Amino acid sequence: MNAYETQIVRKKHNVSWNEEYIVAMVHHNEGISTMRVLNIASLQKVMSPATTHKYLSQAVTKKLLNHKQNEEDMRSMTLSLTAKGERFLKEIKDAHVRK
Repeated sequence: MNAYETQIVRKKHNVSWNEEYIVAMVHHNEGISTMRVLNIASLQKVMSPATTHKYLSQAVTKKLLNHKQNEEDMRSMTLSLTAKGERFLKEIKDAHVRK
């Protein structure tokens, strides 16, 4: 997917490309831990762990993602999409399909 194609949707929702990347990752890996998101982004050389953490926190603040403490490991947080995050990704998908 071309990041330029979805720029209008990101502007509408005040979401950066980095936040879109993280929200999409959570969508494809529902119930993923924060540590796993940090590791994947780092291994794929998309963002550093510090940058990933920054944009992950912003996505949570913008209510695109929920995070809750993992019951098995109290040090870890589990991520899931909110309804707002679902709508955002649907608009991204629709913008891509229209092109």
